[in-house]
Amino acid sequence: MPEKLMNIAEVAAYLRVSEEEVKRLVDTGEIPAYRIGGSFLRFRKEQLDAIRSEISLIEKEGSGRPKVSSQPPAKPSHTYTDLEREIKRREPVTRQYDYTTAERVKDFFYFYDFYFISFAIIGILLYVIFKST
Repeated sequence: MPEKLMNIAEVAAYLRVSEEEVKRLVDTGEIPAYRIGGSFLRFRKEQLDAIRSEISLIEKEGSGRPKVSSQPPAKPSHTYTDLEREIKRREPVTRQYDYTTAERVKDFFYFYDFYFISFAIIGILLYVIFKST
């Protein structure tokens, strides 16, 4: 039976931090995450258990530091298995703003086609109305 991966809301409740903090920790690499479909983040419970134990150790020490540091850890809080390394290696590196001009034009017409069609219909109706009078 495949293991159940946790989503952002479940991880935030599990680590007792906000969802924005979870996203920030993923961006800085402090929490290992898996992207499904290129945008959905999922997490393994076993990896989060190690992070949660680190958080509880920090809280027990009473070092006065926040629950999760905003600075990258001195050592990684988890180790990747060979399968995870292979998955990371195969994941395509996507950049958010690498659009060609043709792609930008295509996206523009894709998202605004309703307005173009609406203006054309209104124009035709106005032409018919004023032509008949």
